[in-house]
Amino acid sequence: MKRWSIAIALMFVLQAVMWGQAAPQSLTQSWTETITLAPPALLNSQSFSSSTATGFSTATTGGSIAAGTYRCGVTFFTSTNTETPLSTDTAATSTITTTGSTSSVTIQAPLAIGVGGNVVGWRPYCGVSGGATGAETLVTINNTVCVLSSSSTPSCALTSPAVLTLQSQFAAGAGGPASPGTAIFPPVTNAANTALFENSIMTYRTVYWTVSGTAPSACTFNVQTGASAAALSNFGQTITCTSSGSYAPPLTTTAAFSGLNLATYTAGDTTTKVTFYFTTAPFGPPVYFVNAVPTGNCTNGTHIINTAAASASTVLYVCQPANTLTAQNVP
Repeated sequence: MKRWSIAIALMFVLQAVMWGQAAPQSLTQSWTETITLAPPALLNSQSFSSSTATGFSTATTGGSIAAGTYRCGVTFFTSTNTETPLSTDTAATSTITTTGSTSSVTIQAPLAIGVGGNVVGWRPYCGVSGGATGAETLVTINNTVCVLSSSSTPSCALTSPAVLTLQSQFAAGAGGPASPGTAIFPPVTNAANTALFENSIMTYRTVYWTVSGTAPSACTFNVQTGASAAALSNFGQTITCTSSGSYAPPLTTTAAFSGLNLATYTAGDTTTKVTFYFTTAPFGPPVYFVNAVPTGNCTNGTHIINTAAASASTVLYVCQPANTLTAQNVP
């Protein structure tokens, strides 16, 4: 038994030598998945946007919009083409009254304060004259309406107002996206932006997550590994994260990088939050206990302790290079 204890102590000394005298440190990446809320409601007495209201005004010239009272709302739009719910449209201040037959309507860009970094644009929704709440339709967005954002599905830039000049831009519909919408931050498939460097060392990987507010109706993730942060692929199981939990994928291979990839996510409502903690911790070379002198092929760095050794000097064996076992001198 004493020989085993000495062998195990020597094993840790050898690991430090193999790692350049100092073992790598554990690393942790954490973030909270949140839903992006709707923009501030439109305010027809304000021609500019603020943190509490989105500017909404009309002019008697510049268009062909007939006299009437039109209800509108706005949404935020993301780089991955997800969208928030429509701004609150129930107040009379979310309507605009035009006169004559040549009116135009201008909706200012809502201020993107406190939103996720993936919000790149916004979209206007408007209904028919005298239309009810929740009965707007998406205005067709092109570069005659506003300066376009970088999203692949058209949306207006966060710095650009939308100028509506056509009667056809006011149509009956079902309103904007239902609460809580689909805009989340960070977005799904975001592992490259949260990857940790493992330096191809055998590493424990653990994931902890806590759910607060209303549970998400859908939530799955994968641990991913790869040769670079831009070339990660799934490793281990697909894990459901609709309630708090933890997961440690099998320790079977090394990788230069690893990351946590959120595969699917649907918030239960606007209170839904899931906080993830992804940790990597270096692990020493694999250790095996046998009751005879080890023989045969072995993986580079493997340690083998012979529990039946007759001599103290033949307790610990180290495989280095691969397929070459060398007995270590244990006092």
